[in-house]
Amino acid sequence: MCYNKNMNKQTKITYRMIERLSKIHEMVKSGTFPNSNDFAKETESSAATISRDIEYMRDRMNAPIKYDYNQKGFLYTKNYEPNFQNYLSEKDLNTLIAAKNLLSHYKNTPIYKEACNLINLISESSINKNTALIDRITVAPTEEVAINQNLWNVIQDALNRNLILKFDYTNRWGKQTEQRKVHPYQIVLDNGICYLFGFDELRNEERIFSLSRMKNIVLTEQKFDLPKDFEFNNRLGNSNFGGFFSNKKEHYKIEFYGEVRTIIKERKWAENQTFKESKYKTTIEFESTQSLKIKSWVLSNGCKARPIKPDWLFEEWKQNVLEMNRMLNWPL
Repeated sequence: MCYNKNMNKQTKITYRMIERLSKIHEMVKSGTFPNSNDFAKETESSAATISRDIEYMRDRMNAPIKYDYNQKGFLYTKNYEPNFQNYLSEKDLNTLIAAKNLLSHYKNTPIYKEACNLINLISESSINKNTALIDRITVAPTEEVAINQNLWNVIQDALNRNLILKFDYTNRWGKQTEQRKVHPYQIVLDNGICYLFGFDELRNEERIFSLSRMKNIVLTEQKFDLPKDFEFNNRLGNSNFGGFFSNKKEHYKIEFYGEVRTIIKERKWAENQTFKESKYKTTIEFESTQSLKIKSWVLSNGCKARPIKPDWLFEEWKQNVLEMNRMLNWPL
């Protein structure tokens, strides 16, 4: 949204501008006498944009900001804290409020507290005036996994500095614990659970680790070179089954029956998915590297799903069917 000197003090601005103004405020408040070039570099903005932002802060937000010619930078002439919520557009304010609800999937992770504090800083005083959207959006509860704050801080430090991590890791079956040395690439959030994605020196390949099964974490002083392509989502073979992957892309063909047929067609499971309809079944085909998740997906649909390809998935599905059949004769 543009603004000029004829605009009143309650002019609403977008969150993108607030991001710049927040960064400018933090830099000036630090007392390091930042200049316009510093602001432009930190906010990835042009000099003209920064000039307008400073003018806006001074003239519309009553910021006591001044250029010191001796120090060659800006300072505040008195204590000042901006009140951004008065300048946020109604649309952006509602988006922030809704985002706070959506973040509840991660309420036991440190990122939830930090994100909510930021949202509250911007929108808290206006929430009482905009309760309608809060009341009309909710998030269904899921299983919760609490993340240790110290563990999170160590991982965050390693990500910021590209340092190798050492920790003891217990596998998903809880039967084996090994020490790992990992080059951390990204934190992956999947349905309320946090994972660390990176290169595992022990296995000599990229792996993903559940933060809840990591113990005795140590931040080493060993640096590593972050690869150009470190994005976790690029490892999934263009499929959308959450936070697990293997190093092998495979072709999947799965048949669905009954009421599940409608549900299956409502979602995009993979970028290259195709559906084929017949009288009694819907067949989906796609490619993916997410074998473990796909196996769980098929089994979760019980007698309404039957895998055709790849062969290993059919064989494991068949073994599960035979085992469940044997369980019918177990005493209650």
